[in-house]
Amino acid sequence: MVGLVSDRIPRMLKDTAGIGQLLFVGFDGTELNAELREMFLEIRPGGIILFKRNIVEVEQTLALVAGLHALYEPAPIVAVDEEGGQVSRLRPLAPTLPPAARLASLDKPAAVRELSASLGRLLASLGFDLDFAPVVDLCRPDAPNGIGDRSFGTDPETATVQASAYLDGLADAGVMACLKHFPGLGPTLFDSHHHLPTVQKDGPAFAREDLLPYRRLHQRVPVIMIGHGHYPFLAGPDPIAATLAPQIVTDLLRADLGFAGVALADDLEMKAVSARVPLDELAPRALAAGCDMLLVCRKRDAIHASWTALRQWAGDGRLRPERVAQAKDRLEGLRAARHVAVALRSGGAPGAAAFQAACADLAGRLEPIA
Repeated sequence: MVGLVSDRIPRMLKDTAGIGQLLFVGFDGTELNAELREMFLEIRPGGIILFKRNIVEVEQTLALVAGLHALYEPAPIVAVDEEGGQVSRLRPLAPTLPPAARLASLDKPAAVRELSASLGRLLASLGFDLDFAPVVDLCRPDAPNGIGDRSFGTDPETATVQASAYLDGLADAGVMACLKHFPGLGPTLFDSHHHLPTVQKDGPAFAREDLLPYRRLHQRVPVIMIGHGHYPFLAGPDPIAATLAPQIVTDLLRADLGFAGVALADDLEMKAVSARVPLDELAPRALAAGCDMLLVCRKRDAIHASWTALRQWAGDGRLRPERVAQAKDRLEGLRAARHVAVALRSGGAPGAAAFQAACADLAGRLEPIA
């Protein structure tokens, strides 16, 4: 019996060590107070996302991003949702790109690339590593599902071309990009922030159309965000979100498409999943399904519950050690991509002067299409 216990302790320590880095977290507040520092240093999340609630002015944002990067080593990836249109976290500090539907209507991929590069330089001037954009869901602008004009439209070829130009621009500026929301939330009627939406589209048509941007572009990004949609033709009739379905994350994204980067589960606080699965199961179930990092975007109790659950499941063997190790390896790949992206930046170090120059550049590029 003693031997069994002593054998188990090292395995538990190995499996749970550093597992907090598989979380990508958000928070309330505009500065790193003592309580936030304590939480971050305890959990050591691999990524931290800022929202509009965290961004109030330029110097404050510069200090916050720099402070987050300096918290511990390896430094967390600092991200933001800056798509343009209705999803702009920097408004009113900076000019905002038009929504994706408007960019697509220009029918000028070269112009989209220039605008995206200008946006990327703006993000780089504040120190951001990763932009959770572009959206490649195929969707009507007036759809009531939380996507709407965030999409480049319903034509898969158009969406792919426009998203490709957007990716080129961010890459030109040295900012990492993310495709979302895999495998596609366009053909839904409800917003996954509030409900679990079901995709009723014909399976072959979905594979031919909605998956096309991912098939064409997945090798161009280090991160793909998995959406909280239900796909009966992929995962069966039981109402389970894609983020919890290995048939979608492991089989479709990995085995079929061949994606090698980080699969990031959308916010686990969203009602599509949090209203159906207890917090002490959500994070480990998403990891077991094949997600590598897990967004928990606001509540400290949700962050702690997710961290605790990951440690418990890893410690007692419900999460396989090789699955945890695989996710950590992909996070290391994301960190390597961050170093490459930063090395390519041409706008100099982050700072107020660089930010003002980037704002002026973006404003000038937006003027002809206003």
